[in-house]
Parts: sequence; C-alpha cells; structure tokens
Amino acid sequence: MEYLIALIVFISISIYFFIENKKTNDKLNNLFLGRESLTNEEFYEKYFKSKNTPEYIVHGVKRILEKEFDTDLSKLQAEDDFSTNLSVFFALDSMADVEIVLSIEKEFNIKITDKEAEETHTIRDIINLIELKIKQQA
Repeated sequence: MEYLIALIVFISISIYFFIENKKTNDKLNNLFLGRESLTNEEFYEKYFKSKNTPEYIVHGVKRILEKEFDTDLSKLQAEDDFSTNLSVFFALDSMADVEIVLSIEKEFNIKITDKEAEETHTIRDIINLIELKIKQQA
C-alpha cells in the first residue's frame, strides 16, 4: 500500500513538472516568434556599433546570458526587458538574476551595486552599465 501511494505521488509530481516545463517552453517559443535570428556580429552592428560600444562587452553579455539561461538568444533585441518579456527566464531559475550579476562582475572585473542591478532592465541597460563601469575604472 505504501508503495502504491509513493508511486501515485511520484507520477503526480512528474506530471506537474512536465506540464510546467511545457508551459515554459511555449512561452520561450512565443517570446521570439517572428524575430530574425542574428549572429553576434549582426546583433552588435544593429544595436551597438553606432554608439561605439566596445564589441567585447556586447559579446560577453550575450555569452553570459546564453550560458545562464541555457538557451539560444540569437533573436534577442537590445530593448528586451527582464521586467517584462524576458521575465520568463526568472520563472525557470529564481536565482538567475544574482548569477547573472556575479558572472558579469567576474567577466568584466567590475562591481555592480544592488541599486544599479535593480535599475537595470533591458539588455541595452546592462551593456551601458558595464561600459560606464569600465570607463570609470580607467
């Protein structure tokens, strides 16, 4: 009898996680629906080259985000916002924001305050903050 109860609980939990995973995958698919896929170079040229943002910052941020979220971000746009359309990623990992900040700090040898992190919403915001921090160190 105990075995049967354990089996029912296991199956129920498995079904729950399967459904949640499906919902998350659907959200991710819808997030980038209809967007063109850009190489890292194309992304840089489209959104940051005209501002003379160092290319290594843009590529580094994309690399960190792809690693932390374990997904292809070739359809990412500079104005994508972590507080709105990209919030689906934080549903996958509630500690992702902390991990991203730590990875950015390590990669670029900078320190980001809690206030700065809270005020940073878009991909462009992150890249601009890193560029400012690096310039302040020089």
